[in-house]
Amino acid sequence: MSRRIGLATLFAASLSAASSSPVSGQTAAPVRPPAPTDKAGYWGAAGMQNIWKELEAKGVLNNRIAEGGTFSINVRIVTEKDAPLVHANTADVWIAVEGSATAVTGGKLADGKKRPTGDDEAGTSIAGGVEQPMKPGDIVYVPPGVPHGFKDVKGFRGYLIRFDVAVKK
Repeated sequence: MSRRIGLATLFAASLSAASSSPVSGQTAAPVRPPAPTDKAGYWGAAGMQNIWKELEAKGVLNNRIAEGGTFSINVRIVTEKDAPLVHANTADVWIAVEGSATAVTGGKLADGKKRPTGDDEAGTSIAGGVEQPMKPGDIVYVPPGVPHGFKDVKGFRGYLIRFDVAVKK
């Protein structure tokens, strides 16, 4: 598990670094480029800004910039309409880069229903969760089994790093 957390930390650090390296155009369909396995991955700030602009122009909320099988790195726009979630076997690391929101974590997921794809359960709200304001530079880690969502969303943009975690039973 520490190797996976190390990978998430490595990718988080590489995402926050600045560069003028462009990122090729994205389509509305999910693009799932494989994460590099023989070298470090690097995504420059200028290219990331282009991805944000393309997502906004197309009304798309997520773009996966690397797929690693047991982990993924995503550029994510959060909206008030996003359902709160619980993941059975994956953990999330959210890195706020723009705007603000209140992260709601823990508590109990209300009206949870399993989604047809992935290990997600989506609900209508979270009862009794802990609220934490999020602004650029803030990071929140959500382990498997913990309800999480956002409210009071004002232009919130973030990097979402999701990775599989061996869940002890």
